[in-house]
Amino acid sequence: MGRYQCQPADERRLSISLHRPGWPSSRRQLPCQVPWRALTLRLCEVAEQDEPALLRAYAMLGEQSRYLRFMRMLAEPTAEQLAWFTRYPRERQLALLLKTPEGEVIAHAQSVRRRCPERAEFACVVADAWQGQGLGRALLLTLALLAREQGVEEWVAEVLSENRPMLTLLRGLGLPLSCVTGGATQVVRLDLTALDPWRSATKGE
Repeated sequence: MGRYQCQPADERRLSISLHRPGWPSSRRQLPCQVPWRALTLRLCEVAEQDEPALLRAYAMLGEQSRYLRFMRMLAEPTAEQLAWFTRYPRERQLALLLKTPEGEVIAHAQSVRRRCPERAEFACVVADAWQGQGLGRALLLTLALLAREQGVEEWVAEVLSENRPMLTLLRGLGLPLSCVTGGATQVVRLDLTALDPWRSATKGE
């Protein structure tokens, strides 16, 4: 039997994580250049012309990273998956890419609304060489702000129980979190309405 766990918002941690000068808080600000340590990265929405670069990025992932992202062993995304990544309805899906100055894709994140417009499924993957640096947290919080702007109130993801880095990342965002644990996967829910005070403050309201 699964166990239900809840974690309240950590407002201090969330405030610190959201204080990222140069990172966007609205879809209208894309594409843009964002500071990351000594580099300037390009943040943009995924477009059809990104297919080759996105395919290269997934091909460069290690087997374990691909397994944790797709929850099964996969050499590379299928043609259908790649099409879904790049040719999506903008009113239902947000998909972001982070690129190096040379144009290499180093992170990919999605927020997808299906039946309920207030709820979206989300996913994120970071290139192996860039993992463990906080890039996933920065990208997910940016995506969360943009999803909230679209009216999404709750994010949902099914995560492999063995994917400890992702579970740790999600618990460390500072957003209210609930999780059903037990078995091979865990269902994680994040309350995006916790972003509203910060969004209002940035608008000067």
